[in-house]
Amino acid sequence: MPALWALAVIMLCSGVATLRSREDVGETFRRLKVPRPFDAPALARAFPYLELLLAVGLVQPFTVLRPFVGVAAVALFVVFLLLVLRAKGDGVSCGCFGEASAAPISGTTVARNILFLALAVMALAEGVLTLVRLGGTVNWLPLDAFGPAAWAWALVVVLLLAAAALLVGRESVPPADDGAHPDRAHPDDADLDDPPRLPFGDAVVIQDGHYVGLHQIVSQHAVVALRLSTGCGSCSSVIARLPEFQGALGPVQLRVLMPQHSPEALTPASLGAIPPELVLGDPGGMAASAVGLTRFPMAVLLGTDRLTAGGPVGGAQDVLDFLEEIRDIMTTELPAVDAAEATA
Repeated sequence: MPALWALAVIMLCSGVATLRSREDVGETFRRLKVPRPFDAPALARAFPYLELLLAVGLVQPFTVLRPFVGVAAVALFVVFLLLVLRAKGDGVSCGCFGEASAAPISGTTVARNILFLALAVMALAEGVLTLVRLGGTVNWLPLDAFGPAAWAWALVVVLLLAAAALLVGRESVPPADDGAHPDRAHPDDADLDDPPRLPFGDAVVIQDGHYVGLHQIVSQHAVVALRLSTGCGSCSSVIARLPEFQGALGPVQLRVLMPQHSPEALTPASLGAIPPELVLGDPGGMAASAVGLTRFPMAVLLGTDRLTAGGPVGGAQDVLDFLEEIRDIMTTELPAVDAAEATA
């Protein structure tokens, strides 16, 4: 397969997926901090159609146009790579393939975009070579310019495309628990009646602009720690209900672990609808890892004895059920037990 065709397939899939996605492309631009003036609303709305137009340009037969299309593709994928490198670790998703790219940007995203850029460079090389060797003619198969070496070039293209497709597939599936607590086979099935009590490390978080250890955070009150991100599509339903649970969990405090790389406060834009008073900055995601929160969204109940008291659970609905269960216990069952003991 020619690199021009392979890149056209990528652009076609991306454009169609973005058009079918319910997410606003402008929100994706803001999430990735696309510099001005390229984050204009009109450009955001037109972007999926521009991707489809580039896909058509990559397979058009006029050899004189191929180098220009190749340069445009290389420039686009260089920008994509720079954006995901800058956003890596911020807990946001790239939305490159619509809802199939809802997972936060990770090393997998970066590796995938490096492969895309390699294919774009090969497409540019094909465009230049076909123009040099075939002249300004009409030619549908770019590999005609390679002669006997066409099969080797095509094999490299197919391998790169297959590797990129594999990485895209990995991003579309929520990552499994990484084994932070290996003696719990099914952490999502844990409940509050008889939860496994596991120790957690004293990871550093940022609270009110100061570095604080997790053990100090839980020294006075049990804490429900949530791992959320405003760039995570499945987190939105949990974020929308945070005010409902805030202050409704009895003595249990609600806290949200969010990526933060310096003591300076997170900006309102980065917090979105998350109440600022609930946020604990999580440098490098170390606190989330220490308590077994390996993906977005997840939740765990941390006891004052520095042991987990419930969870972790993952997935928006399971997290909401977990919060409702804690609320029910703290507002109904626990007061009833205290009243019975007082009467006795």
